[in-house]
Amino acid sequence: MNRILGILIALTTLATVVTAQAPTNLNAQSPPSLQPRVMLSWTAPPGVSFFKIYRSSPDSTAFQLIGISSFAQQFQDDSVKAGVLYYYSVSAVTLKGAVLVESPHSAAVAVRVYSLSPGPKGIIAGRVIDSVSGTPIQRAVVRFYMLPSPTSRGVEIATDPTGGYTAVVDTGTYLIRAEEAPAATIQGGHQPQWFDHAAEAGGAKPVTVKAADTVHVSFALLPNSAQLSANVSGIVTDEQGTPLPGAFVAFVRPIQELVASGATTSLTPGTGAEARVIPGLGYARGVYWLGPTSATGRFTGQVPVNRPFVALATMNGYYPEAFNNVSDPTQATVLAVRGDTSGIDFSLRKKTATDTGSIQGGVQNGDGGNVPSRIILFPRPKEGGERPAIFTDTDTAGVFLLNDIESTSYAVLAVPFSDYAPSFATASGAPAISWLTADSITVNGTIPHVSITVPSLHNTGLTRINGRVLSVANTPLPGVRVLAQALNGSILGYGLSDPTGNYSIEALGNGPVTLLADRFRFNQVQAPLTIPANTFAVNNMDFTLTTSNPTSVAAVSILPQRCALSQNYPNPFNPSTRIGYRVSGLGSGWVKLSVYDILGREVAVLVNGEKQPGAYEVSFDGTGLASGVYIYRLSVGTFTQTHTMTLVR
Repeated sequence: MNRILGILIALTTLATVVTAQAPTNLNAQSPPSLQPRVMLSWTAPPGVSFFKIYRSSPDSTAFQLIGISSFAQQFQDDSVKAGVLYYYSVSAVTLKGAVLVESPHSAAVAVRVYSLSPGPKGIIAGRVIDSVSGTPIQRAVVRFYMLPSPTSRGVEIATDPTGGYTAVVDTGTYLIRAEEAPAATIQGGHQPQWFDHAAEAGGAKPVTVKAADTVHVSFALLPNSAQLSANVSGIVTDEQGTPLPGAFVAFVRPIQELVASGATTSLTPGTGAEARVIPGLGYARGVYWLGPTSATGRFTGQVPVNRPFVALATMNGYYPEAFNNVSDPTQATVLAVRGDTSGIDFSLRKKTATDTGSIQGGVQNGDGGNVPSRIILFPRPKEGGERPAIFTDTDTAGVFLLNDIESTSYAVLAVPFSDYAPSFATASGAPAISWLTADSITVNGTIPHVSITVPSLHNTGLTRINGRVLSVANTPLPGVRVLAQALNGSILGYGLSDPTGNYSIEALGNGPVTLLADRFRFNQVQAPLTIPANTFAVNNMDFTLTTSNPTSVAAVSILPQRCALSQNYPNPFNPSTRIGYRVSGLGSGWVKLSVYDILGREVAVLVNGEKQPGAYEVSFDGTGLASGVYIYRLSVGTFTQTHTMTLVR
């Protein structure tokens, strides 16, 4: 390895004339782990041969090369010490002709390695083995969740080559779980298990650790049956039934599965070999198979048996679709096969000569970091009824561009693959978790630039909420986003209903939350809920949604059709935050936006005057105010709406 590393360094130092593009969006995290480590991820343009990872400590003045990452835009550094501050940077090495060219370094990022808090400690030790053969399972992950308020991902440790582990932990009572490393689970692996032989957290046996004690906790994991693959075949045609050679078909993991995995593990799901660029669509995660159609429009791909997947098809000059002619991928049919399967056919809608509109934009989090996402454009209502949605994916940097689409007004939704909640575009750039508070984006002549901010998910526990979403006709509603929102406005987690209407939200903590069920063209429904301590499942949280009949919007209209107050961002904040609001396009009005403390005393008036129809944003500075929850209220004529926000110092 050292010899190869030396050769690579020598080759790259030869290239001093030609330059390469540096990686961007370098992110460093140190997850709660009893084995100190740092997880790195970044984005880079295509065509990179490999990446070089550099580290410096205790400041950013002495970077040294510590590793090479081939193709994968991520790296795990295990040679770090708990509690120490490290700086990282990454460069990209690209083959230019016959010469390897190293780019400049990325912007450096700092991270302090996770360490246990001071206080008395005990030891938990044991082994993880295969329950059938008795052989040790190396690098299994053992997670420790402290009661009564466990964190979502717990503190973890990996087993050694003998399947053994020894963990020094804070004294207290724990629920303990052993699981296969995520990559192995995808390929077959073993079924995760809670101590003692429980499938769910609610059946786990608590383990109490006292000061200077050693408690033995071992696991025998049941192996999955050998992971078999099945051939899945079909044909891609146009709407007249003419085969389309050169179209692309992809089998991808459902968003529901990626979101759940992201909420319950410390790794980003669907990356590595499963991260692919689908021609005509964009960057995607969780891709099982990707391939073109033949000269007769036919394809045959492979997927793991008994694992859910969504089938997508795309081709230049046509609108992409999911199987069964579904234009909204959040409503896509989730498939699973037991053996070879045919008949997975597509009939793509051709773009017309009048489809000349374009739209571009980007998706980022509250800190300005890029978030790869699926982008869905919902045409706003107009004469002629509901029209199909349009979807695409961003690139790895969260940027998207759609050409040759219908010129009209759209609600634009970003659906991240994991770790963030979906959000609609607004004129202010602030998040909008409901389509009812989204702004219309007009595609007509010029190319609008859309900036979408997606809220982070703040998973805080081990509780799973399950339920079903139905229409008033008692039929299942797929594609409904059900979000769990805390009192301070942060999003704790979310689920997406499948074609049977079922949804689940993972990794919630105890305490009060509000569930919000939202789908385009339906009225939002809210349900308050208090999750009791040490409750690991809340079932039958069902919703019935009614259709919405908003006022028709002309294709060129960008004015809000209703007044609305957005959740402030960021939230919690220190000391300032942004608040967006909209004044109805039906006429001007006297607007007052005020902030109150928890006792109802007015502490600030942000707006007090007449405003023309449109979208606005104001800043609120909490300097001089005490930490705590504050209420802000928008009044426009007879319309009023309030939200809460939290100032944390």
